[in-house]
Amino acid sequence: MNKRVKASVRLGILCGGALLFLSAIFIFTKLQVGNQAVDSHTDPQLNAQQVSRVGLLEAYKSWSGGSAIFLDIRPNSAFARTHIPGAISILAEELENRYLDLPDDRTIITYCDGPLEESSAQAAQFLIMHGFPNTRPLRGGIEGWIQSGYPIEP
Repeated sequence: MNKRVKASVRLGILCGGALLFLSAIFIFTKLQVGNQAVDSHTDPQLNAQQVSRVGLLEAYKSWSGGSAIFLDIRPNSAFARTHIPGAISILAEELENRYLDLPDDRTIITYCDGPLEESSAQAAQFLIMHGFPNTRPLRGGIEGWIQSGYPIEP
């Protein structure tokens, strides 16, 4: 073989190896992203922590303008003691059976007792995954709302 043919063969081998390497990286990346997507759908806590919270002032403006529905997911006894005026009470454990009762054309703001909004974030994530994309947990929960001096009903 002459030098040109040998050089072409070497170049072909190098290009083939590079193509194989890049293909392997592409496939590995797709598998990793696919696994993350599966994990995030099977474990709602992974996404619940990532759900964007609505701040207290923004929530108050939505409440006073009537542009949002407030969903109280606390126990009935807590709702009876105090809640945001006009809020709908659906226990967190009943949400799966009652979420279709909610209107899907308005923003839904979920809230609970905890300042970390864990339960309300999980409820918001559930609603988002079931066709209510404009759902956000209230940052600070009912305690933050009360501490801000916003209206409540006993």
